[in-house]
Amino acid sequence: MRVEDQSLMDPEVQESPFAYYRALLEQAPVYLMPEIGAYVVSRYRDVQHVLAHPEIWSNDLLGKAGFSMFQHREAQEVLEAGGWPRDTKLQTDPPIHRDYRGLVAPAFTAGRVRALEPFVRETAEALARDLAREGECEFIATFAAWLPIRVITRLLGLPAEDAGRIKHWSDAWVEPLSGVISKEREIEVAHLGVELQQYLAAWMEEKRESPAEDVLSELAVACFPDGRPLPMAEKMGIAEHLIVGGHETATSALASGVMLLAQQPEVARALREDPGLVRNFVEEVLRLESPSQGFFRFALETAEVAGVQIPKGSMVQVRFAAANRDPAQFPDPDRLDLHRPNAGAHMAFSQGEHHCVGAPLARLELQTAFRVLLDRFERIEIPEGSVLTHLPGLALRTLSALPIRVA
Repeated sequence: MRVEDQSLMDPEVQESPFAYYRALLEQAPVYLMPEIGAYVVSRYRDVQHVLAHPEIWSNDLLGKAGFSMFQHREAQEVLEAGGWPRDTKLQTDPPIHRDYRGLVAPAFTAGRVRALEPFVRETAEALARDLAREGECEFIATFAAWLPIRVITRLLGLPAEDAGRIKHWSDAWVEPLSGVISKEREIEVAHLGVELQQYLAAWMEEKRESPAEDVLSELAVACFPDGRPLPMAEKMGIAEHLIVGGHETATSALASGVMLLAQQPEVARALREDPGLVRNFVEEVLRLESPSQGFFRFALETAEVAGVQIPKGSMVQVRFAAANRDPAQFPDPDRLDLHRPNAGAHMAFSQGEHHCVGAPLARLELQTAFRVLLDRFERIEIPEGSVLTHLPGLALRTLSALPIRVA
């Protein structure tokens, strides 16, 4: 395979990108890909270098690159007319980024995450009972989609019965990241975004008047260290970011992990024999499947990566998923190794200033879910004849569906 013969936009590459990642790593670790208009950086150390220098490669695509989640002005106008332009300051660069991150970081401290553990386990066990009653079902719709959204709903302080609506809005909100959304659907997504924003605004107003011990109450009255109140548009951007970030990728990782357990029953046996290995299994799932495949950065100045000069004003795609299979960092990178000593060094949560603030909660959800499933079921199988496919997209890797049989 030659790198120039395919691209990250090809449907067959998006479905199974791993051979293409090997080609990038070996042939062109920094490759100007015409189809996405960006330099793709694939080697682990090079991705790490880019992430470590936001003063050169900016994450603030809205403010510094003029990037918008919507490609069509009509969709942007829908959001502007009925809600607030999407602007999460969690994606700005330091030092500005640190003030905004400081507003949400307390929600994900070790103590706060530990306090959620009983709820996470109870929810996982209830969903596992649903699986047991079904026997054979679609795992994402029955289990994987519901654990993360119920947890983030509780963390934010929103009604449990609204989890379905919140999930619907969240699913729509990530569609523009696919790079293959139509104009008509983009406008529909904008309308759904307005619905979500109006819902959140009403709850923030209620919690400002009657605060509780939850993240949305804290966000409703949030101020900067100098006492300035946070504008509503920025509160909204952070709330949306937490909902989408707290749901989509964890759902994908749950489904990918169960797929691997079904495909490699020897791994499931090893985990039942030594439950302590579940922690490393989670890291290997995140490394191998990488729900966040890669995101863009914007070159603020001309700089060199791996001998390739990247001009000022260029877009750079840091390809986390390729870096996670770099043999220089992870020997025998395509193998699921429960004893891999550096499994947790993967980039599924990014690294540096923009390392995912919710990573501790995601790990809790994944570890708890897999332990519950392995304890409850002796067999987890994919029915014979099932064909597994992934949703098309540049940024995210998510199974379209996962039919399973449990016993």
